[in-house]
Amino acid sequence: MKTFLLAALTLLVAASAFAQPEQITLPENSPSQRTVQLEELWRVGGEDDEDILLGMVAIGVRDGQGNVYLLDSQLSQVLVINPDGELIDTLGREGEGPGEMSRPTGLFLNNSSQIGISQGFPGKIILLNMDGTPGGTINVNQDSESGGFAFVGTAFKRGEHLVVMHGKGTFDMETGMINTRSVLTGIDEQGKELALFAEHNQVRDMNKQVFDEAANFSELTTWALGNNSLLTVPEREKYIINIKGMDGEIKQVISRPFQPRKRNDEDKEDLTSGMEMVINGRSMEMEKHILDYDRAILTMDVATDGRIFVQNCYQAAKYWADGMARKYDIIDADGVFIEELTLEFPGFDTEQDALLFLDGEYFLYMKGFEGATQSMRSAFGGGGEKDDETEEAEPLEVIFCRISAK
Repeated sequence: MKTFLLAALTLLVAASAFAQPEQITLPENSPSQRTVQLEELWRVGGEDDEDILLGMVAIGVRDGQGNVYLLDSQLSQVLVINPDGELIDTLGREGEGPGEMSRPTGLFLNNSSQIGISQGFPGKIILLNMDGTPGGTINVNQDSESGGFAFVGTAFKRGEHLVVMHGKGTFDMETGMINTRSVLTGIDEQGKELALFAEHNQVRDMNKQVFDEAANFSELTTWALGNNSLLTVPEREKYIINIKGMDGEIKQVISRPFQPRKRNDEDKEDLTSGMEMVINGRSMEMEKHILDYDRAILTMDVATDGRIFVQNCYQAAKYWADGMARKYDIIDADGVFIEELTLEFPGFDTEQDALLFLDGEYFLYMKGFEGATQSMRSAFGGGGEKDDETEEAEPLEVIFCRISAK
């Protein structure tokens, strides 16, 4: 009997140890630094392009044939650009009918003959066939409470894995309180939840404007879909990455000794500059709860080969020299810290331009991104009053580029 109990206890301890996620600790300093030039392949939009007018493009994807799909959130359409930089199709349009969209938030390739577009309100995923015909919808929040509201944020798909950030909430008209539950889930094409990766519950008072960094942060703030995993950042001021299986369980934890950057008064003021809430024509004063340190990890993407591209707080655009387009910590698929990579493109303006990650080799250089963002906010009524001396923003230009082998 004692032998049996000892064997059972041994098995229990072994099973418990096996269930613990693998811990990977990166070195404090990058093993090496490398700077490479981005090579331009084609460009569309901008003042000199008489054929293509872009509103606001913040998301793009590239298929196996080298075609690039650009989601224009302002014009509610997807532009299809071939490998030579030629516009070969425009998919979707503004509206509420089949195959139509309004203020789309995300884009992914559903399969070789279909794309998926996430829409915030009413929250759903719209499927479009490559010939432009409607491909149906995926209703994500089918169980939303009666009298409440549902919303959908970004959605990504790799292989057979579809992950979407979405949520639902309720609004009390008498008190002005909004209760929301936002989640990051894996779903099937019927909208059924397959796995829960992260959630965030929040209560907000619409009678006053509050900016609360601690309350706003969650695992949904920074996440990325890998080939067979979902990566999240669980803590705001620590360099930690949770790598979860597609069942939602943590398989690995990558960490690094890291002290986030301490903010000064100017940094804190910049965080809320331009933010305002107007109710019944009256501008409301903002209540600010700003933390003393930057987030340790700002962005995170996963390349086709599994490398993780991490941007930490010291790699933010404000610290770049002229011509620098991005800085990354590169971690390989086995959890080895490879290098700090700097990407350069002549003429890149850190205050106005942006660089969007595609797959680790190809990127989209968004020239005039900040101006396009402000123009879209104004078009949707969120840009405040215009000053007579305010200059009109130049049209957005998208430059498709890749890491040069030179």
